[in-house]
Amino acid sequence: MAASRDPGDTSSAKIRRGAGTLAAVGALLVSMLAAPLATAAPRAPGDGLVISVVAPLTAPWGEAGILDAETLATATAPTGVLTRELDEILATTATVGLDPMIPASIRLLGSTAPESAVEWLDRLEAASNEVFLLAYADADLTALARAESIDLAMPLDLEFALDPAAFGPAETGTPTPDPSGTAQPDDEPPPLPSTDELLAWPDAIGAIAWPAEGSASAADLPAYAAAQYAATLLSSANLSPVSTALVDIDGATGLVADAGASALIREASAAIDATVRQDAVRRLGLELDRLATADPGRSVVLTLDRTPTFAIPGLAEVLGAIAARESTRVTGLSALLAGAAVPATVVEGEPNPATELAPTLTDALRAEQRFATILADPAPLVVPRQLALLRLLTVQELDADGWRSDADAYLARSTEIRGSVTIVDTGDVLVTSSNTSMPVSIANALDFAVTVSVDARPQRPLLRIDGPTEVTVEPASSTVVNLGAQAITNGEVVVEVSISSPATGEQIGPTHRVNADLQAQWETVGIILGIVVALIFAAGLIRNVVLRRREAARDSGDETATE
Repeated sequence: MAASRDPGDTSSAKIRRGAGTLAAVGALLVSMLAAPLATAAPRAPGDGLVISVVAPLTAPWGEAGILDAETLATATAPTGVLTRELDEILATTATVGLDPMIPASIRLLGSTAPESAVEWLDRLEAASNEVFLLAYADADLTALARAESIDLAMPLDLEFALDPAAFGPAETGTPTPDPSGTAQPDDEPPPLPSTDELLAWPDAIGAIAWPAEGSASAADLPAYAAAQYAATLLSSANLSPVSTALVDIDGATGLVADAGASALIREASAAIDATVRQDAVRRLGLELDRLATADPGRSVVLTLDRTPTFAIPGLAEVLGAIAARESTRVTGLSALLAGAAVPATVVEGEPNPATELAPTLTDALRAEQRFATILADPAPLVVPRQLALLRLLTVQELDADGWRSDADAYLARSTEIRGSVTIVDTGDVLVTSSNTSMPVSIANALDFAVTVSVDARPQRPLLRIDGPTEVTVEPASSTVVNLGAQAITNGEVVVEVSISSPATGEQIGPTHRVNADLQAQWETVGIILGIVVALIFAAGLIRNVVLRRREAARDSGDETATE
């Protein structure tokens, strides 16, 4: 078991002393455990086994797909889950299947990462154990392959989660004089790691796909190869019987984890009670003897459980006992990959809930990605959703109670996101002028500004509306855009209003129908009536003037006659 330490002791020296104590305890127990493993008759060199043990190093947290500082501090504390697992793995030659979510989460925090997490990562990077990277969040590759979405196994972009302040102050360059002659320093933002740098593991032995046990089909392997996986690690229960751990499956390279022996090493490694562990070791020895007898000199891959445990206290002792067997050699996966392969065929596995629902889940994410093109920077919206999907598809959770309800919640949130930018119903429109505008109200419930193209199409040639207009709607707000319109004649017309992405032209949300009542001819009638009234008024005025002049002339004639 991992050596006990002061919770405040996170120094490298004390970590090394803890590992040394672990190794010392392991040495005392190896002799006890080696006996039941060595019950077989001595074998000549070459008649034994070449064994490689694979230990997954994953995190059972991070529903958002990124581990926060508090979670990392707890997990990498002296008695934390990740510390215990690493202590026990590094005391062996096991090959590590590493969830890249763990190192990426630590690197994302920059200078704000907990000291214990940085030291944990340093220890793993300095270890001699071989390492290969799992899919991000240890997502099930079978589910992604069935959904034709294996490209989602790694995040598109993690840079949205970087805080420049955590990567040092701004760099000051050569001062640049301004027109006034005063030198102004050129402050450069600190260099930030790229997504590739956050996810990289330079010494990884190669890309190895490790789908959920028993889930693969023959049709999945070409998808893994297309995704640049060099080999696929499969359970022997998922393959035809083989005589070695390296196989050729219709041109694809496979590594075979023996199902029976793997179950026994898991039982032995996790056992706390010495009697239970010794019994599991005895049965493991018998199983290894059986494999060696059937195919002398063969290679065998043993895998530990994908589900993180609080500790695997017997791992170092069990592997030490295996290595103590005559004609048995324990090595890393890379040595097995360099060997000769034998042909094998895939035995179709049983579908799990993820393989059945994955197409629906990935379709929802793809739809969100298309929707997010209305954002100036889609990454802060779509990448967390991609991470959440990978976390949902993690191998360790597929059989957990409540997985289906979690998947339903993911789909419900997807529907909510895609419905967050909408056309607001403003009721029917009355148009009383031939030259007017068509008001359209757009609401944005997102925390990000969006830019959409607004288009209105009358269904009858009674109304003409100007072409699509782009409008930007600020976060959690609404705005009204007025589309220029011209009524051709009176009547009623249905106008279909839609919004779309200016980048792709894809429609956002459903089409909105507005009933427009056109009374534009009243404007013409009014003008005519006005003209008629004006003419009548002018005629009356002229008549009055003429009458007055006649009266004036008659009065003048009467006065002349009187004189």
